[in-house]
Amino acid sequence: MNSDYLKNGLSSAEVAQRIAAGAQNITTDHTSKTVKQIIQANLFTLFNGLNALLAILVLFTGEYRNMLFMGVVVFNTAIGIFQELRAKRQLDRLRLLSEPHATVIRDGKEIIIKNEEIVKDDLMVLSLGNEVLSDCVLLEGDLALNESLLTGEANDINKNRDDIIYAGSFVTGGHGRCRVISVGADNYINHILQKAKKEKKQPSKLRDALNFIIKSITIIIIPLGLLLFLKQYFISGIALDEAIIQTVASMIGMIPEGLILLTSVALSVGALKLSRQNTLTQELYSLETLARTDVICFDKTGTITTGKIVVTDVIKYSEIDEDIIANIVHALNDQNPTGAALRDYFVLQKKITITEKYPFNSKNKYSGAKIGNDTYLFGAYSYLGLEKIDPKIEADIARYTSNGYRLLALSKNRNLIAIILMRDEIRKEAKDTITYFYAQGLSLKVISGDDAKTVAHIAKELGIKNADNPIDCQNISDEKLKEAILSSSIFGRVSPDQKSLMIETLKKSGHTVGMVGDGVNDVMALKEADCSIAMYGGADSAKNIAGIVLMDNNFTHMPHIIAEGRRVINNIQRTATLFLIKTVMSILLAILSIFILKEYPFVPIQLTLVSSLCIGMPAFVLTFEPKYEKIKGSFLANILSRAIPSAIAIVLVGLILEAIALIGFIDRANINTMYTLIMASIVIFNIYTISKPLDLLRIALLIISTIGMILAYLFMNDLFYLHHLDIIHIVIVAILALIGIMSLKYLEKLDLAQRFAGKIDEYY
Repeated sequence: MNSDYLKNGLSSAEVAQRIAAGAQNITTDHTSKTVKQIIQANLFTLFNGLNALLAILVLFTGEYRNMLFMGVVVFNTAIGIFQELRAKRQLDRLRLLSEPHATVIRDGKEIIIKNEEIVKDDLMVLSLGNEVLSDCVLLEGDLALNESLLTGEANDINKNRDDIIYAGSFVTGGHGRCRVISVGADNYINHILQKAKKEKKQPSKLRDALNFIIKSITIIIIPLGLLLFLKQYFISGIALDEAIIQTVASMIGMIPEGLILLTSVALSVGALKLSRQNTLTQELYSLETLARTDVICFDKTGTITTGKIVVTDVIKYSEIDEDIIANIVHALNDQNPTGAALRDYFVLQKKITITEKYPFNSKNKYSGAKIGNDTYLFGAYSYLGLEKIDPKIEADIARYTSNGYRLLALSKNRNLIAIILMRDEIRKEAKDTITYFYAQGLSLKVISGDDAKTVAHIAKELGIKNADNPIDCQNISDEKLKEAILSSSIFGRVSPDQKSLMIETLKKSGHTVGMVGDGVNDVMALKEADCSIAMYGGADSAKNIAGIVLMDNNFTHMPHIIAEGRRVINNIQRTATLFLIKTVMSILLAILSIFILKEYPFVPIQLTLVSSLCIGMPAFVLTFEPKYEKIKGSFLANILSRAIPSAIAIVLVGLILEAIALIGFIDRANINTMYTLIMASIVIFNIYTISKPLDLLRIALLIISTIGMILAYLFMNDLFYLHHLDIIHIVIVAILALIGIMSLKYLEKLDLAQRFAGKIDEYY
């Protein structure tokens, strides 16, 4: 391209022409659901489809009252859509801030535009930390790139003039101007880039448990329903309409219709609450994973420090021409905190010709330039390939690093001529956050590319444990590094590959690992971690990989994120028990009705009554309560170990009730009413159990559920097919409800359900 293009880029008219031709960087990748997708996801679900089919069957019988369960389905669906849309609006506002942007030159001005506003032939400016958003060719400057998101290889690739740079790579060093050659779907291996960003599905015990429940019910519900209908109609001789009603009742009972809704709503509301604290949740299940995290790893720079560096002094070991140094640092124009600090300190006064430039490379850890026959390099002391090692200088370095300084060695022709002392600015809020982590029983690991002693000094200031024994990872073997990460806390001179290896080792040791970072050297570790958190002020590539982005770079949000995740998961876990009591009970009753019982003991509207008053309403309220305890055990094992004993207790009481009816002690016409009241009593007892310790709200829930059932029995008995019972039947209901509760407590003590749930947990 001509020199005019390199100076001015495209004109506004040329940009307009390319937009009209559709040559924009627009892809079909959407990190947020559209309104249509949210409505469809809530409306067209497996359980909604089953409920609709069952409603049609009830409609066929003319028993319209038994279709009331569809009112609950409609209400649940409407609530789910409303909450997700509400969360979407807020999260989209934050997401707009976190979307990747590009720096381009148009009409002679350097401007920042959105990813989708890039057009073909745009003159793009790239510097350290930028993610490359479109395929381009390098026209001016020198760049070092990491293409790991495309190739899986973490080695940096040096790019020179006329080299092609692919979308999905990110800049690890240098500065350059490039011409965009492809946009949108035309970008080279664009589909691989998308896969690289999403190839590792966010780990989630909650999602896995819900998927297992849905899969299991899907496999069970149709065969059981069909067998029950065939038995009722052809063997028991029950009328067709009645057989349909009983079959529908059993299948409705098996569907935990509110559980999936409540989980979706709880996660969306959790993300919404965090958005008000400038925290963007890009992956909802990150809330759960972070809540389960027991080890948090974080980089130092930009995380526990602000990322701002100030040069405090220059220790000279020979004569230095500061004009030469000033020319080099300004010519390199490294767009990183160290480069900015050097340019602030070494003021450019006299222009000197530079023969060759060496942009910073995160692997080599140095940058520099050649002036005449002299080669000047800035970098880590041990990386400069010095001709001789001076013990006095090494002693100086040890003293300065132990006092918390960042050191940048300056060599001339492989001889050390100066050490530049710099300091990191520690975030004011970091110490309180570290204290919170330890109070919550979390283990902390600081993994940094800086000198281990410097990192250790800052760690001591923050109160990080085991900071007296930092590990220098520069020449450590992978095997020793794996051992060290399990016992030590402070690591310096860590390469990007080593960070990833450390995360992988912790995970293999049974830990759930969170990673907080902001730089290009953190990307592989963020990708490997169970939960990844990035600073908004960091590299585009780090933000795009992360499940959570701290939009104001405020480390103090970490306790809020962990607490909110714990609140969401703890509440879902305890309320899910209520839904699965009905599911497990209905499955057991369906099996018994096929082989033992004459008929299914409920009609649909009776289960709808109990589901609404004693399950749905309390669960919805309890899901949004504060509950910040540390999460223990498996989600599925926890809920099944509580739900199974309750379900078995209800079924056992039902068998006793059936036996009493067989001997003629009670009127068989009253069995449905009695069983409905007994089931409600045992479920209300479960509300009491999961609500302890009681407060005014929880007491109110118990009272509302109880009074609601009493009012339905007294004044809406015709609607719910409930018969008024005489005193003897009421006493029997009370006795059997008490027996059911005692059976529940006994079954819990046996711990058989816990073991069974544990086996299921291992299976899925």
